[in-house]
Amino acid sequence: MRNSAAQSTRHIAFALLALALSGLARAEPAASSWLDAASLDSWNHPGLSLPAAPQGAKNPDPRCRQLARSPVSDEDRQLQTQGWDLMGTPTQGAGMRVIGAASDYDGMCRPRQYQFFVFKGGVFAGTLSPALMDSRTDGALNHVSLQGDRKLKARYARYAATDPLCCPSRTTTVLFSLGNDPPLVKPLTATTASNLSSTTPK
Repeated sequence: MRNSAAQSTRHIAFALLALALSGLARAEPAASSWLDAASLDSWNHPGLSLPAAPQGAKNPDPRCRQLARSPVSDEDRQLQTQGWDLMGTPTQGAGMRVIGAASDYDGMCRPRQYQFFVFKGGVFAGTLSPALMDSRTDGALNHVSLQGDRKLKARYARYAATDPLCCPSRTTTVLFSLGNDPPLVKPLTATTASNLSSTTPK
């Protein structure tokens, strides 16, 4: 009887431990995102200054910063002066230039704490996210396209709690307008759709 009671106690302890571990392994729900708001309020305002890259501990791997491109325009140099690493090819046309820039990198040299900056006629017009972004997280911007000389579209990865990091299950597309005098970027509409190929690694 004593052995049976001891075994029963062990079984209960193991069950409780397994339950606790399963809870820890479960993905945390995604925090509420600005992309899900009923209406999009602009975070850009007239006369805003080009923000500096955040300071603090950085990924020390020198190979990550070697991936940054060299400046080729005055806008690039403005960002570099503010401590940003330039990433990718700018999206540009009709006097508009959209530049991605990062302040840090993860262990695989993917951009962390990054932002997309919009310039019109060399004047800073705002950013495409109200907060800095990290690769492979909900709300990470991954594509920009121009829609004439006064609008642009940006696509953001949307992760559900159960999505693998490779494959966000949804994409939100935001249409922005670009005003004049001074140039100013404002979000207009946001549309979220399922990714039919969400199981394909990116």
